[in-house]
Amino acid sequence: MSCGRPGDYIDAVQPPLNSRSTGFEVAEFLVLDKRLVRKLVVLARSRFGIDEVDAEDLVQETALEIARSPALIASPESYSFQVFHNRCARFRERRTKTSAIFVETRDWDRTLAAEEKLDEKAILRAGFARISATCRTLLTNYYVEGTSLKETAARTGHSPKQVWKRLSACLKKLKETIGA
Repeated sequence: MSCGRPGDYIDAVQPPLNSRSTGFEVAEFLVLDKRLVRKLVVLARSRFGIDEVDAEDLVQETALEIARSPALIASPESYSFQVFHNRCARFRERRTKTSAIFVETRDWDRTLAAEEKLDEKAILRAGFARISATCRTLLTNYYVEGTSLKETAARTGHSPKQVWKRLSACLKKLKETIGA
């Protein structure tokens, strides 16, 4: 037997178009016909946005599904496309549901983070209410408004070193108050 062209064996395996074929014969035809496999992969990529590796896996799963089919099949190529199309649709639907759950989980995490920030702000406000007015002023000037030590010292009439020590003491009191 000579080797001939790559498609010679495939043409010999292909079931005749006029007869009905078993599922196993059609599956064998699907697996051996590289041209048809390539068409199916291109279909999956272009219509469903499925990557090549997943598309090739779906072709194999399609062949298994067709091989298990008890019915006689009149048009092997169109039946293969139909089964493959349905399998791709189910694959995409599962993937969409999975990604929707992932997005929903991510949104839930964002919501929790926002609620935690609100809780942190409430705790911080309560802590600010419990410390002295001088500490509130120093902490607000330095940390919230972003004034420098020199500017804060000029506003309060103290040296920058005294302001730094006082800021440290106020920050320590605030942390004790809020339990951090």
